[in-house]
Amino acid sequence: MRAEGAPFNLASSDKPTARNLTSARAAVATAAEEAAGAGLIQFGMLVTATVLDASQEADAKAAIDNLSATARLRLRLVHGSQDSAFAAALPLGLVLPKHLQVPNEVREQL
Repeated sequence: MRAEGAPFNLASSDKPTARNLTSARAAVATAAEEAAGAGLIQFGMLVTATVLDASQEADAKAAIDNLSATARLRLRLVHGSQDSAFAAALPLGLVLPKHLQVPNEVREQL
């Protein structure tokens, strides 16, 4: 939530919810940190799970879903590139964009 949107949400109902109050405080704190020189960055992470039996896959997925929700992380499943995603998740310093192959037609438009 952005700081400028917080007062609108608080003023839009007679009694603001606890969630709106918390969001407004967080937005104001973030704006103050940015004004003091802190930077906002986007980051990504890869989550992998290894199971010994295919029957444990559902339990592993449920555990990851529950833990990501608790940490307020939005996860997306990898479809068709599991090998590359798994390699990127290993602590090897692999940076996927450095290994990206861009077709010449696209590269010329950049």
